[in-house]
Amino acid sequence: MNPRVFGPLSICLVLAGWLMAALAIPALPPVVPTSFGTDGAVTGTSSPQSLWYLPVLLTVMYVVLTGVLFVPQDRLRVPVQITERNRERVSALAREMALALRLSVLTLVLCVEWAIFHVAGHKALDTAFFVAVVVPFVAVFGVTTSFFVRMAKA
Repeated sequence: MNPRVFGPLSICLVLAGWLMAALAIPALPPVVPTSFGTDGAVTGTSSPQSLWYLPVLLTVMYVVLTGVLFVPQDRLRVPVQITERNRERVSALAREMALALRLSVLTLVLCVEWAIFHVAGHKALDTAFFVAVVVPFVAVFGVTTSFFVRMAKA
C-alpha cells in the first residue's frame, strides 16, 4: 500500500469513530454493561453516555501518534545499526513504519470501539468481540515485524 494514503485513511478512521459513536450511543439501552467477570457475567453497568470516551480516545491516539512523526531523525531508535550507507533508507523506513503503525493502531482502537458498542447492545461477550480485538492486534504486530525485517535488509 502506498504510504501517502496512510494519513487520509487515519483521519477517516477518526471520523468513523465519531460517526459510529453518534449513531450507536443513542440507540443503546438506558443501562449498558461496562465490565465482565472471567465467566462472561456482567459485573458493572453504566449509562451509554459514558461511552463517549471511545471516540475521544481515538482522537487522542491520532494526535499522539502524529506527534511521533515530528521526532527528529537523529532521535529515532531503530533495531538496526545505522551506517552512512543505510542511513537514508532506514530513516525513510522508520517514517513509513510510524505512518503504518498509526494507521494500524487506530484501526485496532476503532475495532475495539465497535466491539464495545456491539457488546453494550447485546449485553454479552461473544466471538465477534474477540475477533474484533485479536485480529487488529495481530496486524499491529505484523506491521512492526515486517518493518524491522525491511530495516535489517536496508
